[in-house]
Amino acid sequence: MSWGTELWDQYDQLHVHTQKGIEFLEKYGHFVDARTKIEQEYASKLRRLARNYLPKKKEEDDYQFTATKAFKLMLNEINDLAGQHEVIAENLSTAVVSDLTTLVKSMKDDRRKFLQEGARLQAQLTLSLTTLAKTKEKYEKAFGASERAQDAYNKADADLNLSRADVEKQRMTSNIKRQQMDDSKNEYANQLQKTNELQKLYYTKLMPAVFQSLQDMDEKRVKCIQNFMRKSAQTEQDVLP
Repeated sequence: MSWGTELWDQYDQLHVHTQKGIEFLEKYGHFVDARTKIEQEYASKLRRLARNYLPKKKEEDDYQFTATKAFKLMLNEINDLAGQHEVIAENLSTAVVSDLTTLVKSMKDDRRKFLQEGARLQAQLTLSLTTLAKTKEKYEKAFGASERAQDAYNKADADLNLSRADVEKQRMTSNIKRQQMDDSKNEYANQLQKTNELQKLYYTKLMPAVFQSLQDMDEKRVKCIQNFMRKSAQTEQDVLP
């Protein structure tokens, strides 16, 4: 599915969707970071536990029996387990947390850039439509004024009681109003053409390009979160027996 063609009128929804997507990516990064700290803390406590119960040199003779030897081996295993969790914490930190943090920042910057471009295009079209409405209103007023001036001239020209100067004055006023009407008509026609061209470009190329950029970014986010989850699981599988 192409966002630019099938979701062209869902700009606000895509704004929210991409925001939530990045927020989830960031949330997962915080989760892995918190887990890394827990793994480190767990490893530290395991080492301290093993160290506290390992026999001192003066106690070595007491650890010659089967049960005490087994206990000593258990403590060594716990120490090894602590090392494994330290490796998990280190690998999660370097292979997942660090890359996730960089990715989140990059996607936030990209999203902001794409949305700013979309807002700029929307503002540009809105300005063009506003200008068109104003030029249309100006033309309609000029058209009405020209019609009234022409009627006034026609009445003056037919009135035998008016002097030639008064009739000429009405004629000149009519000509001026007609010229103003023609000018505003041309201005309106030019703005109508510009606005139509911009609208066509806006809906067929400019905004679809923004939507496509947002879609590419979101699809990349989905693939990355899948990859980071696999890395998290694989990190543990590679270390723990």
